[in-house]
Amino acid sequence: MNKEELDILNNLKNNDKDALGKLFFSYYKPLLIFANKFVNEDNAKDILHDCFLDLWHNRNKIKITTSIQAYLFTIVKNRCFKHLKNKLQKTDKSSNVILQLKQKELLYYTNSEKSILEFDVKDRIEKVINHLPEKCCIIFKESRFNGQSNKEIARKHGISVKAVEKQITKALKLFREEFRDILMLLISLLIHKF
Repeated sequence: MNKEELDILNNLKNNDKDALGKLFFSYYKPLLIFANKFVNEDNAKDILHDCFLDLWHNRNKIKITTSIQAYLFTIVKNRCFKHLKNKLQKTDKSSNVILQLKQKELLYYTNSEKSILEFDVKDRIEKVINHLPEKCCIIFKESRFNGQSNKEIARKHGISVKAVEKQITKALKLFREEFRDILMLLISLLIHKF
């Protein structure tokens, strides 16, 4: 846990509702996206509401050994799993297959904090890509995902190599801004994959 997270956690334990607000605004959206993969949106919102309410009620008992983000994702993951398990017991056999698949997918996220963080990283990568200007997005994907050289891209689009480099630089700048808080973690995950 970094210093900023330690400060937030200490403030939370000192009954600072602003600390809870910071956590809520920082993590609500990614947690909602995560929970919504497994349960419908209304249930996902209920799970998150309960998660943050319990966080506040149990603020003096909390012991976090990882990061606050991983802690919250684990709580949400466990609640989604419990929700699916309860729903599975109440449904007919034809609906069971879909629920069991969702449960198995959710189990993937139970294996490690790394899996939870990978989900967040993938979501953030998609967010940046979706916010790139169209031309920039196309050039960046051709360069980074398709492995085309700057020269090939320039020839394909009838532009200079410098123009290609400028578009890639623009995209990389947006990625650096989005990932400045977890840049070292991202690098370690990418190194581990190769």
